[in-house]
Amino acid sequence: MMETTKTQTLPIGYWLKEADRLLTEQINQAQAANGVTRTEWQVLNLLAENGRTAITHLFATMQTFLAEPELQAILNRLSEQGWIAAGDDGRDWQLTEAGQHQHGRIFTTQKEVRQRAMQGISTDDYATTIRVLQQMVNNLDQSGKIGQSASH
Repeated sequence: MMETTKTQTLPIGYWLKEADRLLTEQINQAQAANGVTRTEWQVLNLLAENGRTAITHLFATMQTFLAEPELQAILNRLSEQGWIAAGDDGRDWQLTEAGQHQHGRIFTTQKEVRQRAMQGISTDDYATTIRVLQQMVNNLDQSGKIGQSASH
């Protein structure tokens, strides 16, 4: 019982970092069979949701998770796999037919991880959590740029 009280008093920063660490760990483990990491999945999913997407938009959405050279490395790797293709000017990307097929397989695995993570959490509680975190970010973000395009 003493441990429960101590756990409940840990600050929000602890829970944010621990949730992110565990999500990354669990997604990477689950997606290893599909040959992708969490960030590679996020890039594939962004392309599936948005269609042909400018690299600037991809980076604006992913910059919380990785630096520009890392994004380029992911794009190169996914391109080598034949899952995505660059436009003629190299500044925008889209899923190939093979990438669409892979996205479907990977999305099925992703849903399983999401279901595990969401056990015991209502849709309303999740929505409230997102709203609260967005407000905290908006309150603290001096640039006004964060939170405008992130959807993971």
